[in-house]
Amino acid sequence: MMKAVAYTSEIVAPNGGVIHPDMQMESIRRYAAENSIEIVAWYSDETREENPLKRPGVQALLACNQPFDLVLCERVWAISRSMAVLEPFFKELDRRSAGFESAASMWDCVSQQCRRRSKSLPVLPRVTELPGEAGGPGRYRVARPACLNFVHLVHHAPPSISQRL
Repeated sequence: MMKAVAYTSEIVAPNGGVIHPDMQMESIRRYAAENSIEIVAWYSDETREENPLKRPGVQALLACNQPFDLVLCERVWAISRSMAVLEPFFKELDRRSAGFESAASMWDCVSQQCRRRSKSLPVLPRVTELPGEAGGPGRYRVARPACLNFVHLVHHAPPSISQRL
């Protein structure tokens, strides 16, 4: 069983609303249970400090003495929406040989770049080339992912239904 430390902070959504840590914790717990991940410690910040390495919760997370395989957030936005800001944080995780996973897979560029860091997700989607019509250019089909981790954000379907969407 993988061991993780979980991290939450207030997230300002694109529509101006706030995604509170309590909602994030529930999503992280559900994701961990569905993926056989044991959460060994929880960290949180109330500050919206731009540099995550200056936040007390992130500093405590990186100083954690318990062994862990990955950092688990509800979405990467809890840390930052900028890859330039995230890179020093990820370098610290790399130094610890720890991965990063989000309970929710968003469609923005930063979320997708961070998704690629996850050891449990495929590095590249399976792509099939289809022949073109009458000598025209070929077409491509990208395989549907086995699981979409954002469905619970749209509606609260039972896990068995979410897995099929």
